[in-house]
Amino acid sequence: MATQLKPEFVQRPPRWDVHGDIVIVDDIGRELQAQLWNISNGGFAAECEEKLKIGAIIAVELPILGQVRAEVRWVLGWRFGAMVLPA
Repeated sequence: MATQLKPEFVQRPPRWDVHGDIVIVDDIGRELQAQLWNISNGGFAAECEEKLKIGAIIAVELPILGQVRAEVRWVLGWRFGAMVLPA
């Protein structure tokens, strides 16, 4: 009887490619220009003119989701991913 192997990856929720300009308000009140890369039910990925820090709380208006607050969860250079926080 063959043993069943567990997948080596975690399946992520679906993402939708949504490219467009957005304005991010960071946790010290600066308005930063950014390029939105994708969006999901729980968050989004974008590239910002300034490097953001993991854990930063930001505000942004997103397509589909509207005005949200989000926590930066990962950073790779100027690219970052953020999780939308409950209202």
